[in-house]
Amino acid sequence: MRAARYHEHGEPDVLAVEEVPKPTPDREEVLVETRAAGINPIDTYVMAGDSTPADGLPAIAGSDLAGIVVDVGEDVTKYELGDWVYATALGIHDQGSLAEYVPVPVDILAPLPESVSFTDGAAAAMAFATAWRGLITRGELRLGESCLIAGAAGGVGHAGVQVATEAGATVIGLARKEGTDEFVREQGVDSVVDYRSDELADEISAAVGDGLDVALETHADANLIPEVEAAARGGRIVVLGEEGPIEIDPGLSMSAKKSDLDVRFMSIAASRDDHASLLTSVAPLLAEGTFIPSIDSQFPLDEAVGAYRRLSESGVRGCVVVTFE
Repeated sequence: MRAARYHEHGEPDVLAVEEVPKPTPDREEVLVETRAAGINPIDTYVMAGDSTPADGLPAIAGSDLAGIVVDVGEDVTKYELGDWVYATALGIHDQGSLAEYVPVPVDILAPLPESVSFTDGAAAAMAFATAWRGLITRGELRLGESCLIAGAAGGVGHAGVQVATEAGATVIGLARKEGTDEFVREQGVDSVVDYRSDELADEISAAVGDGLDVALETHADANLIPEVEAAARGGRIVVLGEEGPIEIDPGLSMSAKKSDLDVRFMSIAASRDDHASLLTSVAPLLAEGTFIPSIDSQFPLDEAVGAYRRLSESGVRGCVVVTFE
């Protein structure tokens, strides 16, 4: 089979599409024929050497997939040949998704409704699972609360807008206004704040009125200080992303303590026990069209390097997908 592999850590240019042996599933795995694969920033961190894949190098890249079950392990009873499935956060503990066939543990896999295209399934997997876990599980977002989504035009960001809107929140999107304002409004935001503002905390406060209840910070500490300053009493800020160290000065920390503010951290890659339930929760909302993943661009497997280059560019709207059809 063909797969996009890297033999050394580095930039995406280390990827090469090669012929590799077709895998066979272990006792509690299914073998999925990949129809579409989603790529995400976490792939580039692993590729760069911030984390080493479980089986070492060479490694197959890619984090999300959607496809069809073509073989099952001896102990598998939940899935049958021909089932449509999708999965997320591959490539660290398991084989990556940029391969024609991928063995996937059944405990991280979920059924994909046949009314959802494979490209949409692959695009939605990490974006919506992360947004759901960040806002609903970790952020405890409730009806009527205010919610800020940082990076609202990105993969997780645009999914977060849709999840927060479905939860009944008032949604503020942090995004570059020029060129993305219309896009994030289409996702469901009530107002857009430009993250480049010199008065970001004041602008967030003006947009939410009574204080910010929940923030999904997708870029580590990029906007953390103004989010803390704008937070309501009992607010929750959920932090993900790996842009660098997270620092809060002592004065700001005391302000956060006085308002009973929670800063919570999460990683979808480290939440494997939740994957199946998250994707199962997202699936019916994809099927009915409540959640609609935005696909920025699609690339064939042979152009996997180009897909990662696009992912690293500014102005990406939604998700980047590699197709196998």
